[in-house]
Amino acid sequence: MTINSDQKHTPMATLALVFVAIIWISPFSWLFVNAVDTQATGELRWPQSIGIGNFVSAMSGSAAQQFMNSMILALGTATMTIVVAAGAAYFLSRVYIPGKTTILWALVVMRMMPTNGVLVPIYFTAEKSGLLNPLGVMIALTILNLPFTLLLLKNFFDTVPLELEEAAHVEGASLWEILRHVVLPLSRAGIAVVWFFSFTSAWNEFLFPLIFSRTDSVFPMSMGLYSAFGEHGAIQYGFLAAYSIVYAIPAIGVYFLLRRNMNTGFAGVGVKG
Repeated sequence: MTINSDQKHTPMATLALVFVAIIWISPFSWLFVNAVDTQATGELRWPQSIGIGNFVSAMSGSAAQQFMNSMILALGTATMTIVVAAGAAYFLSRVYIPGKTTILWALVVMRMMPTNGVLVPIYFTAEKSGLLNPLGVMIALTILNLPFTLLLLKNFFDTVPLELEEAAHVEGASLWEILRHVVLPLSRAGIAVVWFFSFTSAWNEFLFPLIFSRTDSVFPMSMGLYSAFGEHGAIQYGFLAAYSIVYAIPAIGVYFLLRRNMNTGFAGVGVKG
């Protein structure tokens, strides 16, 4: 009876899945159709004239400069976050500090405050420090990322067996050698997750580049995508669609590059060798 009941509901489940698939696929279909249509009008229709002109426009001129600005911002923020968070998290993991768990969670709770709530003091601090530039954006995003990244990496370092470090120390390894040959290799899954989180958050950041950037030459793609809506009084749907696809590619590519390490997971990585 159970099998028959499942079979009875299979058509409804199939229809539901097809409906959900259509909802998900339709926006992507619009993107690809308009991106390859050199005469795109914003409608979901068969391309009138297929070509790569829209992609050429989305990867040249100011669009290419915005792509490079976004790459520099995302790579710089992710690397800076890893360096600072890994050092601090390892210290918190290995050194006894009364109430360190409470401190960490207090930082996380404070970070739950909307970014708009801390924007004004961060802006005036950056202005006084002469950091109203892309470097200032990287530092601001790194600071905002630290509570979550510290908590994630600290908990991950806790799973790395201390006996492995002690054995390396007995063999004469220095602290740097222990970190480089023991701790970091065993922590690559956690580092990959934190690096990916930092990269994507910086890649998609809009508010801080908008406030800190003073010239068009340093605008990232997030601001370029915003400008593509109605720039010069008209929307070029083909360019907008191609630009959106180019904008999404780096984050997807980084995920597939780090997928193996991220899929390893946190549990038990430290004891697999």
